Amino acid sequence: LEVNQELEAFSYTVSHDLRAPVRHIGGFVDLLTSHAGERLDDKGRRYVETIKSASTQMGVLIDGLLAFSRLGRSPVAKRRVSLADLVRDVVRELEPELVGRDVAWAVGDLPDVEGDPTMLRLVLANLLNNAVKYTRPTPHAHIEVAARRDRDEHIVTVRDDGVGFKMQYAHKLFGVFQRLHGKAEFPV
Repeated sequence: LEVNQELEAFSYTVSHDLRAPVRHIGGFVDLLTSHAGERLDDKGRRYVETIKSASTQMGVLIDGLLAFSRLGRSPVAKRRVSLADLVRDVVRELEPELVGRDVAWAVGDLPDVEGDPTMLRLVLANLLNNAVKYTRPTPHAHIEVAARRDRDEHIVTVRDDGVGFKMQYAHKLFGVFQRLHGKAEFPV
């Protein structure tokens, strides 16, 4: 318990201490682009784009750290939640990632469940985001969300025809800060 509290405090502090400088970097890159963008040569524009991309990626990582630090502090707020509505909202938020791609969604009948809507949304967002990310090399991607009932529980599945992973690394799949594919292959 003490280790978890220390990890929460560390990730919360780090995420807050890093947010402001990353916002400044992104803001100053925008200012530089508007001030000198037309005078930059191709190499200069690539440098600016690299800085902008890296600061955006750092912001995403910091947000992930902050979300992770909140997990242990937030009380579970169980209530009736429509999984269909959550999936619909998450898919809508993923639309910018789908521009120019051929992705077929198959969303089955999803039940209403008792659970914490924030935590359920986080799980679904991570699963669907990964499905979108790891199907990028697939010309005609298929992502399926389904549910079935097994006695007193609902089993929800997300399937896709993306790159997958080697079973020898399955134990790392849900580990904190684990990656099964390189950043160059699949950026954050």
